[in-house]
Amino acid sequence: MGFYIRKSINFGLFRLNISKSGIGISFGIKGARFSLGPKGPEIHAGRHGLYYRKNLNKSKNKIKI
Repeated sequence: MGFYIRKSINFGLFRLNISKSGIGISFGIKGARFSLGPKGPEIHAGRHGLYYRKNLNKSKNKIKI
């Protein structure tokens, strides 16, 4: 597993995320968040060590021939 550095700044329900790959913003409650960032829109959900993450960018899910 590689190391990474990420910094986030909270503004109530919103969070500004700064990392090596870019800047993103997310919003939601503890346990469920929707984010927009350099990798596209994503949904994050989970707590206590069990998490689910889904990238909503449909162009990555298509098979290229």
